[in-house]
Order: sequence, then structure tokens, then C-alpha cells
Amino acid sequence: MMRFRPGLALGCLLVDVSLTSAKALAAPPAVFVQTSAADFEEGEAVGTVVAPPGQVEPGFSHRRVDIDAAFVWSSALAADGKTAFVGTGDPGRVYATSIAQGGARLLAELPEPWVTAVAVQSPQTLLVATTPGAKLYQVNISDGKYKEIARLESEHIWSLLHDSKTRVTYAATGSPGRIATIDAAGKVRKLWDSGDQHLVSLAFDAEGALLAGSAEKAILFRVTPQGKATALTDFEAAEVRAVVVVGDVTYVAVNAFESAPDVAAQTQDKAAKGTPLVSGGKAPAAPGRLPRPGAPKGRGAVYRLDKQGALESVASLDQGYFSALGADKAGNVFAAAGTEGKVFRIDPDRNVVLLAELPERQALTVWPTATGLVVGTGDAGAVFVATPATAKNASYLSKVFDATRWAHWGQFRYGASSALAIETRAGNTARPDATWAVWSALASPTFAHSEGEGRIASPSARYVQYRVTLPPDAALRDTAIYHRPQNLRTRVSELSLAAPEGVDASKREHNAVLKLRWKVENADGDVIAYKLSYKPESENQWRTLVPGHEALAKAEYDWNTETVPDGEYVVQIKATDAPSVPQDQALESTYVSPPVLVDNTRPTITDLAARLPEVTGVAQDAGSVISHVEVSIDAGPWQSAAAKDGLLDQKQEAFGFRLPNLTAGAHVVAVRAYDAANNVGAAQLVITTNRSQR
Repeated sequence: MMRFRPGLALGCLLVDVSLTSAKALAAPPAVFVQTSAADFEEGEAVGTVVAPPGQVEPGFSHRRVDIDAAFVWSSALAADGKTAFVGTGDPGRVYATSIAQGGARLLAELPEPWVTAVAVQSPQTLLVATTPGAKLYQVNISDGKYKEIARLESEHIWSLLHDSKTRVTYAATGSPGRIATIDAAGKVRKLWDSGDQHLVSLAFDAEGALLAGSAEKAILFRVTPQGKATALTDFEAAEVRAVVVVGDVTYVAVNAFESAPDVAAQTQDKAAKGTPLVSGGKAPAAPGRLPRPGAPKGRGAVYRLDKQGALESVASLDQGYFSALGADKAGNVFAAAGTEGKVFRIDPDRNVVLLAELPERQALTVWPTATGLVVGTGDAGAVFVATPATAKNASYLSKVFDATRWAHWGQFRYGASSALAIETRAGNTARPDATWAVWSALASPTFAHSEGEGRIASPSARYVQYRVTLPPDAALRDTAIYHRPQNLRTRVSELSLAAPEGVDASKREHNAVLKLRWKVENADGDVIAYKLSYKPESENQWRTLVPGHEALAKAEYDWNTETVPDGEYVVQIKATDAPSVPQDQALESTYVSPPVLVDNTRPTITDLAARLPEVTGVAQDAGSVISHVEVSIDAGPWQSAAAKDGLLDQKQEAFGFRLPNLTAGAHVVAVRAYDAANNVGAAQLVITTNRSQR
């Protein structure tokens, strides 16, 4: 039989479990809460967006317009806002897309493989730039006929701006990076040379000057119509890919790429020989770094530059790059990403919202319209016309909430700008499947003072999910799903004795107080109450251990054993979660310990005698085995005595101690013996010698 020694933990012996209720539903209500943007971003927004600081609101729905090309690289909007013109690559074509009706009409196919820039010259004509060869074409919008009007002394034209007042067109070129002007007669003039490899972006500022972004050195310049340039910002990056101006604030998209010297060298060699810069349908990664197999690895950021020159980062991509910027009349900036087909909205307060995540990998051009956006993509080439989502197609699907076990669903509460149509479903698989219950609307829904609620009608299960449709101008700000998980029984798994406070464990000191400590398995985290009782091991009648039948709130109790006879006792601990749940639903478990030794009686020492040169005797104890015997001569240090049978393992032990050399005269031999409970008994013997003994 296992015996309980001080400091020795008991094994897990659950000998009896008693139920106080047959009901399993008993844990206190819990709640799943969504309040932040991060919370809502775990769900799926369809025609909706998750906006800072944390709300779901209607976004855009989009329709796809197929384009017969590898990628859509450039775009422009007609003056009436009804038609978007897009330039493609591989092959180099220009398409017209109706904003209202969709569809794509092929206007023209140019001799070069890329259309890198498009600008509206008049209601009847477009200006179209191609590469390689840096040619500028005029395309008739009605019949698609085109003619070459200029060829620049560069390899590429990356951006076009047309000034309808002066009828002058500005072109940003690559290899070398310059700004050229083309007048109405097609005369080309070099306005300014950046000294960099490429100028890849152009925009007019509020005063009519040009803002130009370069690639390889990534510098943002301001250039006057007279050709005087000022460097505004030198970025630690590879390119200033896009520039857009909102009032007196400038936004720039800046990218840094992992170096690929071999690819760059090959590109320069091919360009020098007139080899096409794209092949195999690959969309361009970045101007001046072509071609790149697949998506380039890099980092992108959008910066905000005010008229005082203060620069701050307002959006960033740790993996990926920004490919285009656009702005609407409300001051919102739209940033297209060249990886994962993402389009972001940056509002005037610098809040960033993921507006769209298109199925194509690269969003390469973005152009705001009066009703939404036009986005051109690569991998594969397509145009997406985005318009505000209607109540039919603006919805939000939450993540799957896990109650960790079977749960009963209660109220669904939410904060919103108006009453919303909310449905829930529940099931017992981590991913919704055919075994889940069907979608059910909230029962007895109410809405007042921006707060709505209703009873969840889905059946009890482990998992739950909700979906909501949002009418125009609605916003869902927070949600709370109340539920009561299945109650789990609390169990005591182990009982041990803690050392008395302030007692050195290396010293043999008896303490009649047994510090009982027990481990508890409480998966619910309920408040638990404990009731303790005890009995002699050989009896059947339990006796209350805690005075007054008090329930304990902590998993510990100090038992003063001075009032009970020595012997072996077992301790019973009943644990209940009644403080946390309704009384008729509480669960209880019972734990019975292995035998606990109570021994407050000192050992005795008998038959103490000296048979020089040895002292012998017998130590015995009624309650426990003798654990240690020591001898001291003339108040000297205590030294261990040996058991006659070689091992101290019985309640009665004969022992012996060989005396050292003693001088002639009387000597006091003191003996003390310890039992397993650290009780100590002592005796002494006086011996007289006439001479030294060995």
C-alpha cells in the first residue's frame, strides 16, 4: 500500500464520482466579440470593406471585362467619364470600355508589343505611347485609325500628360530618363534630363509644374514648364512608380526590389539590340527592370508629401509592390498592388482600407470614375469596372467561431448605423459543410439607438458563423455572440503536502500541521467550492475536516492533526462548480486520497548500553518507521548510528555506534531517534573509563 510521506505527491486516484444533476448545460454564458478592424478582417467581405477603426461598410462590386492581351498596363478616362481607354501589352493594343455597360471594343493594334501610356487629347483622339522605340501615336476614338506623330530619342515612354490649354504633351521616358514635350504639330523638344535611367511617373502639381518620379535612383523631382528642376525627395528604393496630386498634397508610390544583376544585364543587352522587352505573356515588374520572370520580390510604400515638405508613410507592403495611384474628387487615393491583385483606398485622414482583392495576380493601373473605379490587371489581362455595391451584393461573412465544445446559442447583439439583416448557422465541423444547419434569421429582432439584437435560432453546436447584408450607407461596428458552452466537470487530480513555511527542508523538524494542497482540472475556469472530510483508513464513517462544514474557495487546507490519534487517514475532497452556475445545474466530483500518515508521538529508545568500544540500543515508534538515529559524545557533533540489520526500515530498530578513543573519566553519550514524521525521541548514557579505549 502506498503511504503518504511529507513532501511526496500522491498519485491520481479518482475513486468515486457523484452527479448532482443529469443536465449537461451548466457553464456560465460566454461571448464572442468583434470590435476592431483586425477582428472583422478574419471574415470574408463580399462587396463590402473593413474600414478603420473597425467597421464593415458597403464597398464595391466589380464586373470583369475580358481583354485579349497578357496585361493591361495603362489607362485613361474620357472627358465625359463614360468610357475608359486601356493600353495593353503582348500585343500592344488599345481598347475602349463602357463604364455603364461593360464590354471591350478594340480600337487599335499598334506595331510595338506594349502600350505603356494613354492620354486623352480631345473628345475625338487619344495619345498612345509604345515601347520599345518610344513612339507616340494619335488614335481616332471613333474608327481606331492611328498615325505616328512623334518618335523620341529614348527606348521607352513610360508616362504621358496632355495639357489641353497649351495643347502640349509631356512624356516621361526611359533609357535615358528625360521629360520631353510634343507640341500640336508633333515637334519634340527635350525639356529636362534627370540623369537617371528612367522617369516612370508624371503628374501636374497645384501650380502647374510637373512632378516626376525616377527609377534606379528613386527620386521625386519638381520640374517647371521652363525645364528648371528641384529634387523634392530621394528615397532609399528602386523607383518612384506613381504620383498623384490631391489639392496641395502629393502622394507617391515607391518600391524597392531584390537585386537581380544578371537579369538586369540581360535586359540592357536585349534592349540595346532592339529585342522586345516582354515575351511569353509576362507583365512588366517595374519600368527599367524588364523582363522579370514572375512577380518581383520587394517592398512598396505610399508616401504623403504636404506643401510644407513634410513626408510620411501612409501605406506599405512588406511583400509586393505598388503599381499605380489614382485619386477621386473627394480626396481619396486608390493604390493598386502588383501582387495578389489588391486595390487599397487611402482617405484624407490617412486611413487605409483594402477595397478589392481581384482574382488576377497583378493590378497594374487604376483610374477613379464618377461611380467607382476602372482597374487593369495582368496575369491575365482584364479590365474590372468597380461600382458601389448594392444591398443585393454587399455582404459580410464572419469567420467560424469555436466554442471549443457543444454550446447553446443566446442573443446576437450588434452596433450599426441601421437595422441589419443577420443570419446564423451552426455545426460541429471546423469548416462548414452539408452537416451544418441551414442559415436562420435572428428571432425577435429589435433595433434602437444604434444597437440591434435578436435570439440566435441556430441549434446548439460547437461552431457558429453569421452573415449580414448591408444596404447603402450602412455600417456594422461591433458584434457580440452570447453562448453557454457545455459545462465540464471539475476534477481533483492530485493531493500533496507542502513544506511548512519558514522550515528548512533539510532539517528534521516535526510539524503537526499538514499543509494539504491539491491540483484541479478546471477546463471551464469556473469558481469552485471544496468540501473536505477524513476517516481512519480502516473505518467507513467520514468526518468533516473543516470546522463548521465550511466550503473552501482555494485548493488548499492546513490540517492541525494534534486533535486526532496517530494513524493512517484518507482525505476526501468534493469539488463543485455551484458558485458559477445555477444550483440545479452544478456538477460535482469526489476525490479520495491515498493514506495520509498522522504521527505526533515521539520514538522511544530502550536497552541503551555500552559494551566498549560500542554503544548499542533499540529505537522504536508506534506510528511510523525509524528514519534516523544519531549519537553525540560529550555534547559533541551528532553522528549517524547504523542499524544492526543494515537498513532503517522498521518501526523497531536495533542500532550500534563504535566509540572513538576516550580519555579516562566519565563521558556522556546522548542518542536521538527520528521517525518518518520527524518526531524525535532522546536518551543518554554515562560511561566511565579508567584509560583510553579503542
